[in-house]
Parts: sequence; C-alpha cells; structure tokens
Amino acid sequence: MRNGAANPIISVGSETLTEHGTGGYRMPRTAQTRERRRAWPVWPLALLVALLVISGSWILWALGGVPPEDGEEIRVRVVLPEGASASQIAASLQEKGLIRSSTVFHGLARLSGKDSSLKAGEYEFGQGESVAGILSAISSGRVVTVQVTIPEGLTAVEIARVFEERGLAEKEELIALIDHPSEDLREDFPFLHEGASLEGYLFPDTYEFANGVSAARIVRSMLRRFQQTGQAALENHPSRPLHLKDREILILASIVEREAKLSRERPIIADVFLNRLERGIMLGSCATVQYVLPVQKERLLEKDLEVDSPYNTYKNAGLPPGPICNPGLASIEAVLNPEPGDYLYFVSAGDGSHVFSKTYTEHLQAKARINREAQSSR
Repeated sequence: MRNGAANPIISVGSETLTEHGTGGYRMPRTAQTRERRRAWPVWPLALLVALLVISGSWILWALGGVPPEDGEEIRVRVVLPEGASASQIAASLQEKGLIRSSTVFHGLARLSGKDSSLKAGEYEFGQGESVAGILSAISSGRVVTVQVTIPEGLTAVEIARVFEERGLAEKEELIALIDHPSEDLREDFPFLHEGASLEGYLFPDTYEFANGVSAARIVRSMLRRFQQTGQAALENHPSRPLHLKDREILILASIVEREAKLSRERPIIADVFLNRLERGIMLGSCATVQYVLPVQKERLLEKDLEVDSPYNTYKNAGLPPGPICNPGLASIEAVLNPEPGDYLYFVSAGDGSHVFSKTYTEHLQAKARINREAQSSR
C-alpha cells in the first residue's frame, strides 16, 4: 500500500518477499547469500584442481626412476660418506643421475621416518630404479660387497696378498695384525696360542666384505669361521692320535694340507707323519722347508734341505714350532682320523698322487722308478 501503509507481504514457496521502494520486491538476506554463492566464479577452483593434478603428476614423475637414454642398463656407483645428512645424500644421488629430485627423495625419507637411518658406504644402483627402492637400499645398508675365496693351504702372507689384490685391505696392515694379534683378539678367541701369530687359524672359505672393510674385521671374520668349523672339530673329537694337543694337530694338518694333492690321500699322509712322530723319526717334509724359503720352488735342491730354521723338519725332530699354512677342515679331520697303516715314506708320482713305502729301501726303489719313467717320457 502507499501513503504510509505497510508493505505487502508475498509468500513464494518457503521464501517471503517484501515490497520495496518503487514497487519491487526485495529478497531476504539468506536467499541473497545463496544467490551470491551460486554466482561465485568457478575458475579459482579449476585452477586449484589443475595445480594439484600437475604437482601430483610431477611428484609421481620424480618418484620414478631415471631411465637410461639409450635404453641399455647402466649401473651407477655412489659413495655415501659417514655423517652425511639425508639432504646431502639426496644431492649426491641427483648429481649421479639416479633420482630426478633431491627434494622429493628427502621428503620421502622424512615422511617414512628413514631420514635418520641412512647408512654410509658404497652403493650400486641401476638407472631406472625407483626412489623408494633406492631409499630402502640405503636405509637397510645394502652396500656393494666383494666376494673373496681363500683356498686351502695358503700362508698368511698369501692370504693378505689376495685381499689386497681385491682392493679390500693393504697387505702390510693385514700381516702386521696377523703377526702381532691384539690382546682383545686373544680374549675373544681363547683358542689362539699365546705369543704366536695367527698362521693356521685363518680359515679358508668364501667371504663377502663391503668395500672399505678394516683389516681387523677381515681377521675376525676368518677367526670366527675357524672357531665354527676347525675348532669345533677339534673340541668334538673324542680321542687324539698320540695325545696331541689342539695346536699340534693344527700344525700337522697344515703339513698334510701342503703335501697332499688328492683328497683320498690326506688320511694316509697324516698317518705317515704320525707313525714317524711315534717312532722318533724326523718328519722330512719338503713343505716345511718351502715355508721358510724366500722364493717358492717347484723342486727343492740338496742345499735347500740344509737351511737353518726350526721349520726345517729334515734337521729338527718333531713338529715345527707353528703351522706352515692355513689348513681346511678336511686336513684337520685327516689328522684326527688317519688311515691306519705301516707306511713311513711317500714320494710324488708326478701326477698329484704319491707312492707310499714301509721301508727306506722300498722308498728309494720307488723314487728310482719314478725318475726312470719321467726320463723315458721326455
């Protein structure tokens, strides 16, 4: 109504419209608010969604591996130093071309709680490996390792040379530790002979070490393997030939190891030496002489047998003062379980086998026969 009359009220559905001013009707405030919301532009929301999609795609791209350009598998090694932070490790990996983003690697490490457990060392990865796979390897310490096989019968010097050639430890450092074992080493391995080197206790086997391994770690691993095998065989054997002590058996086993070429002859050769010890006959082992010669020889000369050394069993009765090599379990067991017989001598037949004799006359006849056969075959 006009002239001061109250504005008419019109109901529209659940809304109420009131006349306003010049004859129009005004929508209530709640309805106006809804209308504004309906009219709000959609482009910011679309932009936000687009950004999320793009960033998500980028993160997925960054989490994936870096494929080699030519399609061929490429192995990349990276050395992570002690004390390196997660961000420094991430930067090294990106620099090597193994990951696309150091930020994503670092973020994943933090989110997974592995950023504080990344381990130093040398690692090798293939290009194309995922960030998650690389992170798992570094957090679990799956470093590059070197496999080294130490055959039976090597001396300590020869063993040290093998490790040096494989780039694991310096020969001189190893020899120094072997010749002069520390007190804590003797405490941890009480079967070691007081005042003696570790010759004889470096158990021949296949070992696996990480690059940069210390000489002490190598020696401890070999001693632990001896403890588990050689020493266990010594301790579990019910009886001892000639009541020999553990170290004496080890010394004799080292001689058997160097003399025997065929596995089946080990117990026979062991019995020969045990028979000689029992009868007070010098062992007369060429292997013990070879041990003290500066250069190894295929065949010893008469003058070599005159070398002045307690290891020369042609001049000294009984066992030498220590092992002449590091024997394997088969030679230790051969001494513990010799093949009973009356042999006192043996001579190489030239093909790895030996001819065994009970008397010195038979021994000389065997040597003469072998020499004749060798000359006729030339």
